[in-house]
Amino acid sequence: MRQWHQPSGAVLLGAGVLAGGLLAGAPALAQDDLRKDVDELKKGQQQILQQLQELKQMLQSQARPAAPSVKDVVFNLGANPTRGSDQAKLTLVEFTDFQ
Repeated sequence: MRQWHQPSGAVLLGAGVLAGGLLAGAPALAQDDLRKDVDELKKGQQQILQQLQELKQMLQSQARPAAPSVKDVVFNLGANPTRGSDQAKLTLVEFTDFQ
């Protein structure tokens, strides 16, 4: 049969002081870890913002194709059915495929 010994008051006091000291230092360590994590996140965010800015500049610097010139384009509609005046300033043409 095992006998359990009650620790003396000095041992309990020493253990309490040690545990209290470790716990008191824990918030400072946690704050340092959090600060490092936040700093790393900020650095990563700055890198992402810089890359985004570079992409914007690349897109803005690319030459945009000129719009096609469609002024005074003449279509020969032949014998296809039409509506309205043949002298209209604007003609809309609809192309469809009924397959």
